[in-house]
Amino acid sequence: MAPIAKFLEPSMIATVPPDPILQCTDLHKSYGSLQVLKGVSTTVQAGDVVSIIGPSGCGKSTFLRCLNRLEGFEQGQLRVLGRDIAGGPLGWRHLRALRIQVGMVFQQFNLFPHLTVLENLVLPPRQVLGLPLDQCRERALHHLEQVGLAQRGDAYPGQLSGGQKQRVAIARSLCMNPAVMLFDEPTSALDPELVGEVLQVMRLLAETGMTMLVVTHEMRFAREVSSRVLFFNNGLIEEQGDPETIFGNPRSDRLRTFLRRQ
Repeated sequence: MAPIAKFLEPSMIATVPPDPILQCTDLHKSYGSLQVLKGVSTTVQAGDVVSIIGPSGCGKSTFLRCLNRLEGFEQGQLRVLGRDIAGGPLGWRHLRALRIQVGMVFQQFNLFPHLTVLENLVLPPRQVLGLPLDQCRERALHHLEQVGLAQRGDAYPGQLSGGQKQRVAIARSLCMNPAVMLFDEPTSALDPELVGEVLQVMRLLAETGMTMLVVTHEMRFAREVSSRVLFFNNGLIEEQGDPETIFGNPRSDRLRTFLRRQ
């Protein structure tokens, strides 16, 4: 199979992330008659760590999936990495270019069970970017060390704990050298005692200056690590601001109620 990068125009891949790195205006998304996003607007600067909080079913994950076009949208404007992202169908070249630069970590790990940890990490940059095998291995080993799993490259996913699998999934995304990382409740599928090891990796990523948007129910992480917090409610961003304001001086009754229940 020819590497995807062979078919991508250089202009499709941002080498220096623009600022703002993401700009969203009046985004609307529906599933049939169910309106999930009802006019979401926000801006993310390069280096921001944005935590997205709110009750279940309020549109947080749908919003995140719109940002790398796993979901389309019916109305609004979205600009990612200096490029306009239409709500309708995009050509596969543009989708690939977008997703190379916008990494995503899901609730489930989605590792290939028949491949070792190292093979799981080598595969994306090898197949998608067309990088030499030695360079892919070098990247993979570097990022395994970064997430604290340097000694587990020869293990298979079935031999790892849930927290280790999620750290491998983070390392896999990092192997593509993305400009921004999206995390969709990355600790929700983990046993409570394994949550901390994943959040620690995310803290370290934030310290490196990685631009991150994180849908999370971990309020301590959101308060201590975020540069900004978005509170979603009923398909809208009801409040947004710095963590001290959101957690220390919430304006809306709905946000105050939500925080008391956490």
